[in-house]
Amino acid sequence: MYTIVFYIALIFLLFCSTLIRQQIIDTRMFVPIDSLRKSDICSIISIALPPKEDHNWIQRVDGHHSRRTMLYFLLSIQSKSNNEQLLNFIYECYPNFNWTFVSKKYLHLKNSFELYQKQNQAEDLGNYWQLKIPTNSFGPLKSREYISRYRLNGFQPNELKIYWNYNQIQTLVSCADYNAKTDSDAKNSLLAKPAYERRHTGKISFILSGIQDAVFQVPNGKQVIVLDFADERMPGGYYLENAMTQEEVILYNSDGYRALLDLKYTMMDGGYMLPEYGVAYIKRVRFFQQRTNEERLTDVIVAACYDLSPSGEGLYIPPSRNDEEQIRYRTHQKFQAIIASAVANTEGDGKNTYLLLGPIGTGAFFNDKKMIAELFFDILNNSLMSSNEAIRYAFEEIWFVSTHSLEVFENVFGKH
Repeated sequence: MYTIVFYIALIFLLFCSTLIRQQIIDTRMFVPIDSLRKSDICSIISIALPPKEDHNWIQRVDGHHSRRTMLYFLLSIQSKSNNEQLLNFIYECYPNFNWTFVSKKYLHLKNSFELYQKQNQAEDLGNYWQLKIPTNSFGPLKSREYISRYRLNGFQPNELKIYWNYNQIQTLVSCADYNAKTDSDAKNSLLAKPAYERRHTGKISFILSGIQDAVFQVPNGKQVIVLDFADERMPGGYYLENAMTQEEVILYNSDGYRALLDLKYTMMDGGYMLPEYGVAYIKRVRFFQQRTNEERLTDVIVAACYDLSPSGEGLYIPPSRNDEEQIRYRTHQKFQAIIASAVANTEGDGKNTYLLLGPIGTGAFFNDKKMIAELFFDILNNSLMSSNEAIRYAFEEIWFVSTHSLEVFENVFGKH
């Protein structure tokens, strides 16, 4: 009797181990082996293996299965060849790292409902439950209508990109280890028209408008790239609660929410996160203007600043609020990825591209508006992506868009 039980248990463990390996082999979560730095690995581990397991931490890392995604990514690294450097980074960041524990924890979370799904009593609705639960909220209802027009089958793999850092984008042309499924178009574009050959107007303007209206102010025939002031651990932030921050406004007026869910369910193993030093990039999100029945295709850069608010609900623990130097340094790295992702994904050479930025992180996340303006100024007016001139000239126009005063931005940019 005990022998039978033993063999059944052994078979079950082998099945689970095979299941994990199979999931990793079949993963669509690309590992940029040559681009990840020690700081990226330490960031990943800080979520995959949080320093404590109290209620606040569990809500932070498991509320939307962010920890599961990071564990999944670590197992993806383990399955890669030529991973010696990344393994060394892992052991340096976490000397007591244990692969058996990682595998078991991943499997446990893989077979658990995310806390947010439980809170919404949606355990029986499966994947994409966010689009299935009953709602009377105007924003989500409008969003679902727009999704139903063109995106019932979701976004295609080549329309969804994850960039872990600036290095991954900057080396697209020179590095053989890139995600051919998602970034062949970007690589070909940079090969055909590298940043050092792009010399456009790079005009900077300040637009007092809601982002949902600003996209329709761009002249027809131009490519529009929009920066989404995103939540790094919750796809769409408080979309289901009918909140009205910039990200939710984008999603209520477009089919973009389906793209965020596709990132979650097709690329992140059912979890969600934005890389601490990187972005997600979505191609061909369609905005709708209800009063005119107009539609406008845009690309969307999904990025988040540190949450410096007293509540501190962000996924990553930021530097001390008094350590402005570290906050500036790390945010600068993210902003480099934001601008570089736009350069890499322009249509043609960027001469017809309008990049719509804004005061990201300065609302609910309490980032200093002057710091944000200065970081954008510094990056846009210096070389990036091996450009010979200021990277702003890789675009036709750059707009800073907000419903609130942009005087701080105008002052920073107006001095030069």
